[in-house]
Amino acid sequence: MATQPVRVPDEVHEEVQNAARLLGCTSGELLARAWLAFRQSPEFREEFAFFQKAFSAGDLDAVTEHLRRLGVTRASDRATAGRAERGSGE
Repeated sequence: MATQPVRVPDEVHEEVQNAARLLGCTSGELLARAWLAFRQSPEFREEFAFFQKAFSAGDLDAVTEHLRRLGVTRASDRATAGRAERGSGE
């Protein structure tokens, strides 16, 4: 099976590398463990179920609106994090 590289921010890459070393596994093994845990989370299961239902019904308007709202929320979260980081003197 061919693999595709996944690009992550340097900070995240360093944290994963450090955590993997501490836990005695590779970064790939840690990613697999994290994914298995995340896919069981209520947030993921809810989002996944929404998209499955919308796609099976052919409701692309619901999909695009949901993605638009997620984008607005993520942008707002990034802006808040950026303001907090600037305020902390980092």
